[in-house]
Amino acid sequence: MEKQRKECPECGCKEIGQGKLPTVLRPINAVIASSEVRAEVCTNCGYILNMRVLEPEKFKKSLI
Repeated sequence: MEKQRKECPECGCKEIGQGKLPTVLRPINAVIASSEVRAEVCTNCGYILNMRVLEPEKFKKSLI
């Protein structure tokens, strides 16, 4: 199966870049646990297609 190329829902651009935020996300009830945040960004209009933490397992103790 061929991987489908992502497209910006705002402008239709198919050139999507990756970046990381200059911060980390911490679970609400944790002092030292944190994870880097990565984003997929349209290189034409700057729309953020999605954001993810690299270590989601660190958020298990902060379930709501």
